[in-house]
Amino acid sequence: MARKKKQGGITLADVAKGVFMLATAAKLKTRREVEAGLREALPGASVLSVETGTRSKGCKFKIFTIAYKDIQFTYESYQSGNFFFAGKSAMSNDDYCKQLFQHFSREIREIGEKYGVKIDGLCGISICNDVAAMEDLDAGVDALGEMYALLEDYIPRKKLRWLSCELALWTRYGERQRDSIEQRGDWDPSWTRRRLYLNFKAAVDMGLTGDVALCQERLDAIPQKFIRALYINGEPYVSSQYEIRFLYSLEDRRYYAPVGFGIKISYNGGVEDHLQREIIKAYYPDARYKISMEDQTTAYQIGPDRFQVQRGRDSLTFWKNGRELPIRYYHERSGTHTGAEYFYWVTVEDFAMLMGMSVDRVEPEGVYLRLP
Repeated sequence: MARKKKQGGITLADVAKGVFMLATAAKLKTRREVEAGLREALPGASVLSVETGTRSKGCKFKIFTIAYKDIQFTYESYQSGNFFFAGKSAMSNDDYCKQLFQHFSREIREIGEKYGVKIDGLCGISICNDVAAMEDLDAGVDALGEMYALLEDYIPRKKLRWLSCELALWTRYGERQRDSIEQRGDWDPSWTRRRLYLNFKAAVDMGLTGDVALCQERLDAIPQKFIRALYINGEPYVSSQYEIRFLYSLEDRRYYAPVGFGIKISYNGGVEDHLQREIIKAYYPDARYKISMEDQTTAYQIGPDRFQVQRGRDSLTFWKNGRELPIRYYHERSGTHTGAEYFYWVTVEDFAMLMGMSVDRVEPEGVYLRLP
């Protein structure tokens, strides 16, 4: 059998694969690809012309002139030298938002003056709301809503990687919060407003709002974003390794806990599942808690009940005594990610149940669980 030739430990097949990847990475968009994307994102848009050419170092480019409703804009697909290796990469840019900003400049200026916010078209269309008093929080959301109503027919029905169109709201109160609309239908004013207030109160609790004038009555009406204490049978539980946090969910007005199953990572001192492992081992010494990295499962025993959790590529499946449990899990609640792809949010009720416990009560000062 003939052996593959190697150069420095790399096979010829590896070299061929690398050449193919370089060539693919530098491929420019075709007219057919652009028109197909436009049919999905901006139905009725048409490509008026395509200019092609070559710049320095043999980098090719294509400039598409596109018409949509009463707007004309350009999209450029071009090659650029790659910093990390000797080759080219395909890049792109467009001036769609710039043309929208110029076309509706009078209406946009009036929105800015009406709500006392700054609006620019340097990178997408951005609204900046500098908050001096708590009552100012609403101005940015109202401005974003009016902007969305003005531009709704021009916002893409589907987000395209190569077409930049974004309406962004930056709310600044010591901290900065960013809300954005990238495709038609993204806008939910109630959820955006509630998330803004939720995060604002969290910043107040951490002393991050500086000189912003507060209204205690309005603050008291806002849920607490994070509860950072846990009690089991009335006694405080302090973790030796993990941060204790329970997140308020705007989606269903419940609190969620982060969990991880089927993971054992050795960096940064080691990650073995998450907080629930530590609690189970503390309260159930005979649980025989076992993590299998080979099949990405966690298994343990609490009294007569046998629990098993299977990690999939993007999922968790829970079993109790061989029967699958209807537990919902999320990477994100209230616009807040768990922080790592191997962690998920589950309700505090499911968090307790998976540890053989139940929820006694949930209060701002802590989540209270009880043993059976």
